[in-house]
Amino acid sequence: MLVVIVALAGMAWPRITSFLQSESLLGNVEQVRQMLDHARVQAVEDGITYQFRFEPNGRKFVLLPYDLQVSEEQSGTSSATASQTSSSGSGKRLPSVHELSEDCSFYMENSLSTGEITLTERLPDPWLEMLADGVMLRDVSWAPPIIYSPDGSATDGSVTIIDEDRRVITLSVRGLTGTVVTSRLAVLPETYGAMR
Repeated sequence: MLVVIVALAGMAWPRITSFLQSESLLGNVEQVRQMLDHARVQAVEDGITYQFRFEPNGRKFVLLPYDLQVSEEQSGTSSATASQTSSSGSGKRLPSVHELSEDCSFYMENSLSTGEITLTERLPDPWLEMLADGVMLRDVSWAPPIIYSPDGSATDGSVTIIDEDRRVITLSVRGLTGTVVTSRLAVLPETYGAMR
């Protein structure tokens, strides 16, 4: 009898591990989707523009006010003063960097597979100073922002999350409404793009 149970468990194990890995991907996608939804709500409630950024082929993502740099350039105030005003003046928490679990990352096709240039940029000091560990993020390259406006709209954008088994789910932000649409789970072929 024990042999039969062990044999059944052995046959079921690949399906169980596949299910658990799929759950990890879905959990990471849900975490990012909630952050994108939160960005829209924050922009409307606070009356300022927010930006969502992620690290292409990495695990980090962040939600930051976008208007900080614009207002600093216009008023000529120092970044430290602007950072203190934005955090203590409104009584809100400072933004923090979030990370996907170790078995997932943000997927962005490389320029070799698409023929297009992949744009990334580093965050300027005023935005880094808003983050608790901003100094450690100086060398992180970020994807262009998805920007959320106070009227509830956003820039069109998409975020793709991939796991170790090359399963992907894409979150698409619709510009006019700022809503997020989740794609179905798909598997990338081995020859398609580079991972990590």
